[in-house]
Amino acid sequence: MRKTSGCRFLQHTSRPSSRGDERGHDSIQEKFFQPRFTQVPEDVIIEEGRFCRLDFKVSGLPTPDVMWYQNGRMVHQDQFHKMIVSEKGFHSFIFEAVKSSDAGTYECVAVNRAGESSFAVKVEVIAKEHHTPPTFIFKPQSKKVFEGDTARLECQISAIPTPRIYWKRNNEMVQYNTDRISLLHDNTGRICLLIHNANKKDAGWYTVSAVNGAGVATCHARLEVATHTNKPVPAPKQLRVRPTFSKYLALNGRGLDVKQAFSPEGEFQRLAEQSGLYESDEL
Repeated sequence: MRKTSGCRFLQHTSRPSSRGDERGHDSIQEKFFQPRFTQVPEDVIIEEGRFCRLDFKVSGLPTPDVMWYQNGRMVHQDQFHKMIVSEKGFHSFIFEAVKSSDAGTYECVAVNRAGESSFAVKVEVIAKEHHTPPTFIFKPQSKKVFEGDTARLECQISAIPTPRIYWKRNNEMVQYNTDRISLLHDNTGRICLLIHNANKKDAGWYTVSAVNGAGVATCHARLEVATHTNKPVPAPKQLRVRPTFSKYLALNGRGLDVKQAFSPEGEFQRLAEQSGLYESDEL
């Protein structure tokens, strides 16, 4: 706190008459009161991005001028910092949207001809968590399973802060955390809707929604549940076994020399015998 100088008096002496009138000099005393703060704000802890207002009241004669200093440097008005003066000495220092750079110790100084006065207030700014809306790293895929199988609808979501997850089937909220249907997730954003012993009632369009303070992301996938069918086993084809012997062997077995019959030499020999021809060396 700066030292104050209390009350001061200023004396004014009237000039003598130009006509030389023998009159005493009139003396006028004017009072001055040093600035005095009758209301000061308390220290502030506030989240980044929020509105902040420091109200105080100061008196003094003449009306004092007010200045603000942040960590020893004078603060000037701009679009984010406003200094408002009301009636009867009420003042306000306004932060439209607190920034991390606004943190520090602030000194308010009031000055007039009688002196000055001051007070200090600390402003602590809590950094605001950076928010990002949910986005799908990979989306759930439509699937087909058979009755009695386990169905898995999986996806991965990125968001800050961690979003709330909702699953719907045909626009009706899925009741999970049961013995048959459960929701699994990990710290990497992977999410799995697990349906054990799937049946026809589980089939339909599934919608997954991720919600946080920054936004919403939604995706759809279809689950088809098929019935096992007992297909008839086709009868094995009858294989026709071809005989390992040729037609010639079969004819030979009946006393016919098929090879001899189709041999050119055999045919010539038969004709020679019928005509009485014989082989001779005389040529």
